[in-house]
Amino acid sequence: MKTGLKLYKKYRKVYAFTNLFLFYFRKFFIGFDVANQFIQRVDKFSVQLILKVNGAIIGKDCDIETGLVFHNCKNYSNLSVGDNCHIGKNCFFDLKDKIIIGNNVVISMQCSFITHIDMTQSKLSTIYPSLQKPIIISENVYIGANSIILMGVNIGKNSLVAAGSVIQKDVSINSFVGGVPAKEIKKLTL
Repeated sequence: MKTGLKLYKKYRKVYAFTNLFLFYFRKFFIGFDVANQFIQRVDKFSVQLILKVNGAIIGKDCDIETGLVFHNCKNYSNLSVGDNCHIGKNCFFDLKDKIIIGNNVVISMQCSFITHIDMTQSKLSTIYPSLQKPIIISENVYIGANSIILMGVNIGKNSLVAAGSVIQKDVSINSFVGGVPAKEIKKLTL
């Protein structure tokens, strides 16, 4: 007798292609925004397939969890993920500009990546004009749960970001940073 997990593993490609079809059905008949919301509810095997087919670059041996939110996009071409990466559940990606994730990166659950500010509906727009910049995460980086990475940030290789941190400035290589706003806690020796 086969268990549910064995059946899922046997048929997950069929299930993923069914979800891809449902994604395109929503995209064609209702619009990308509705299809984009659908990606939050599919299994992680389907998430990778939908992302790849719609422009994202996903490396080998990646583990991308479910519940991801993608904002400000008409496809996923601004997302690039290297080899052997993990992206935890319920992460938020603002794809107004590029988000580049290097090899061997771990992004814990509920992290947010914000690539732009836009206050056009507010009087503050005279002080803070619309601005967008890419986010670059180098190789061998760990980002703790509930961290927020703001636009224009470059996180250097072999770095660790403590949980709940707000990263608004570049992080140098071999650094352990944390806090709101994040500051270097110590240099890492590898």
